[in-house]
Amino acid sequence: MPRLALAAAGLIAASLAAQPAVAQRSGTYAVMGVAVDGTAYEGSATLAATGPQTWRINWRVGSDTSAGVAITVGNMLVVGYVAGRETGAAYYEVQANGNLVGRWTQGRNGGLGSETLLPR
Repeated sequence: MPRLALAAAGLIAASLAAQPAVAQRSGTYAVMGVAVDGTAYEGSATLAATGPQTWRINWRVGSDTSAGVAITVGNMLVVGYVAGRETGAAYYEVQANGNLVGRWTQGRNGGLGSETLLPR
């Protein structure tokens, strides 16, 4: 019986991971976030599909720009990006209303920032 339960759990997890992100769409998003040092910021982001589960993302916050690529895994958008000469990583949970709510880190010093992308 434990084997059957384990196999069923594995099948359920695999089917959830294979589903596309909920309400994910290409387009422009308003960005609201809090940097590692606690400073609030606002800007915009553009998300463009490059395949069934792959994306290109570009951010503009003030005069700073960042560019990255992403994949969807279930209801998560997982991102790698470059901002200036620093690399970063982020993840966002895709909400049913299309909002993306996530966390990010960047550069050698790390730390975690938070960010929400709101569809425009």
